[in-house]
Amino acid sequence: MIYQVAIIGGGLAGLALAIDLRKRSYHVIIIEKGNYPRQKVCGEYISMESHNYLFSLCPSLEKLNLPHINKFLLTSTSKNVFEANLPLGGFGISRYLLEELLYNEAINLGVVFMLNTKASNIEFDSKDSIFNIKTNNIIIQASLVCNASGRKSNFETALKESQTSSTNYIGIKYHIKLKRDSDLIEIHNFPGGYCGISNIEDNKSCLCYIVNSKKLQEVNNSIPNLEKIILSKNKNLKKVIESAEFITSQPATISGINFKIKKAVNDESIFLGDAAGSIAPITGNGMSMALRSASVLAKNIDNYFSTTISNTDLKNNYSLFWKQQFSTRIKLSRHFQKLSEHPPLTNLTIQLFNSFPSLAQKVIKLTHGKPF
Repeated sequence: MIYQVAIIGGGLAGLALAIDLRKRSYHVIIIEKGNYPRQKVCGEYISMESHNYLFSLCPSLEKLNLPHINKFLLTSTSKNVFEANLPLGGFGISRYLLEELLYNEAINLGVVFMLNTKASNIEFDSKDSIFNIKTNNIIIQASLVCNASGRKSNFETALKESQTSSTNYIGIKYHIKLKRDSDLIEIHNFPGGYCGISNIEDNKSCLCYIVNSKKLQEVNNSIPNLEKIILSKNKNLKKVIESAEFITSQPATISGINFKIKKAVNDESIFLGDAAGSIAPITGNGMSMALRSASVLAKNIDNYFSTTISNTDLKNNYSLFWKQQFSTRIKLSRHFQKLSEHPPLTNLTIQLFNSFPSLAQKVIKLTHGKPF
């Protein structure tokens, strides 16, 4: 069978695109190297800009009592803190639950899945105008290929504009029980990184931090030592760690994280989600970017198959959208990422935000998009 669209990667972006296209009656297959459900390193905060779109894709979300988050707290190694309201705000849900619900929705709609399957090569047959995707089992044929395989994709676009420095980061996530305000998202800075805490479903909280890999090396590559020696330099964060009940004794982890500037298309694929460009988590909203890109790409693919636009128009339209909507946010996030590794700079930022609250609101606004 020749599918109209093959999607490599079944994370949030891939699942959203597949569901959107299937609701438009297109034949879609997802090639996913893993399985469902699964834990993923993620801050598990989604901006309200994505609420209507996500809930239209997955109506079962309406049955959940998800926490609405509208307050922000920033701390570092000093006694000063910064607090603010989030005008748009967001909501919390674990990736484990969200991907499971989206997967079930996609199955019910007739999306085809090839799980535990890795795509290794893409070739275009110009004679039949069909893409042949080689996997570890078979060859899959499709009219269009979309790449949603994440920030560590094995299909890197050949049209990179540039890369960040060789700095690598490590991400670590726990689910915890903690008495706290359910409408608050906290960012706690420490030497080499920062930790985010916010509520998810079932009165649980997500504790997720990202740290320069050099800091882990300093403590003999021991995560417990990292938390005891490095993270505890922030007294607010130390108090959280000591008082929390850790539901998951072993965290979800990811290593080798870096933040690359990419282009959204090449001759073989159209990229979305982290595969098209990774935003540093310090500014959040990676999941909203994934959902927005799926929404826009689905509309353009629909126009393409309806012969309203050409293949060139499809790629140009989507590439322009990505550049206009996300390139500035990604570049800005990289600057905040580097700043966040140095507590003196974060302490200075806290003082600045407390002195000029309007400046803080402008920065917060830059990290959130408009509802769609």
